[in-house]
Amino acid sequence: MLLEKNNYSKKALLNKTVLITGGGGGIGFEASRAFSYMGANVIIAEIDTVKGSQAQQLINDEFGNENVDFYHIDISDEKQIDKLYEYISSKYTQLDIIINNAAVVPMGAIDAVPISDWDLSYAVNLRAPVLLIQKFLPSMKNSGGIIVFNPSASVAGYMSAYEIFKSAQVELCNTLAEENPENDIIIYSVAPGFVKTDTAVKAVETVASSMGITTEDFYKSQEDYIVDAEIAGVGYAISVVNARRYHGKETMSYQVLVDSGLISNNAEKVNSAQKQVDYDNLLLLFTSIADVFYDQYQGWQKKNLFQKRFILSDFKKQMGLPAESFKKQLEALQIQIKNHQWDNFLSSKDMFTKLQRFYEHQIKLLQSYEKDATQLANDTKLLNRWIDILKDIIDILKKP
Repeated sequence: MLLEKNNYSKKALLNKTVLITGGGGGIGFEASRAFSYMGANVIIAEIDTVKGSQAQQLINDEFGNENVDFYHIDISDEKQIDKLYEYISSKYTQLDIIINNAAVVPMGAIDAVPISDWDLSYAVNLRAPVLLIQKFLPSMKNSGGIIVFNPSASVAGYMSAYEIFKSAQVELCNTLAEENPENDIIIYSVAPGFVKTDTAVKAVETVASSMGITTEDFYKSQEDYIVDAEIAGVGYAISVVNARRYHGKETMSYQVLVDSGLISNNAEKVNSAQKQVDYDNLLLLFTSIADVFYDQYQGWQKKNLFQKRFILSDFKKQMGLPAESFKKQLEALQIQIKNHQWDNFLSSKDMFTKLQRFYEHQIKLLQSYEKDATQLANDTKLLNRWIDILKDIIDILKKP
């Protein structure tokens, strides 16, 4: 286990009580393991009786903590959530943490997915988190608490019946954080990345078929976002340990583990000795484009609420990760470069390629909303200058 290999504290969440919906398998199971390892009381809220009871036994046997509790529930049923609240209130002193992990994953074209599947997706992927908030938030306001959402990165074709409601969790999270600005209640989102759980594998078969491609081609298109279930689950748990740094934000499981130092920011080391690189020029180019992005990011934060949300949502859709996470990646690279550690940088061509595409996308957006010809020309020229810098960086990183 990742936490054991790193000798992580077994008391990091001692005596904290966490509710994790859909904790019987996949990412939820790995998160439940991590929470148990760190000493938390874990309530696995699971609709599948077999998976839930097996998860409880496996984790309790693994760590010998006897701190995992299985509660059978269909979270689409409001009355069952009421009973869950009564159960937790009577058995535990308080609920400290809610992990909104449970999901149903209907896939297919909008007109092909039965409306009953749309209704169920809404009930599980969006309505249930709202119901849990309404039940537990009042007591959390007195005792403190952490609420974590598990959103989808963006809405894509043939996935809308699932992703529309999962993406809406981001806005639910943002709104809840605005309504509860005090530090006693911490609210944020952690996107797990693409994990090949049994549910995901079945969903991919439907999506790939609808797109007219093979499942292998689909996986290849998503290879930058595929993560191990343990990485995703442990990311949830470690985010709770460091929750204050994420309040009101959106991050990813992998980034959480990078932030904590549990994993390296680079999955594949590059032998820099084999590269003939003009490091001085590369540093100059990188510093230039990093400063550009930092200035942009600060500018986005000063926009009005609706402009800010649109820009950050568009960035995430184009880049595949939140702007905050991308900023942290740039900052991490800067620190490494200052220490003359170039390996991560030399293997980061993909992130600069995506940023180039994002700026090309911004040029297209400009054409549709900027009516002042002079301003349009100036902004387009500026964006093209940034694109040229990125092309120079990418060209250097391509060289053997």
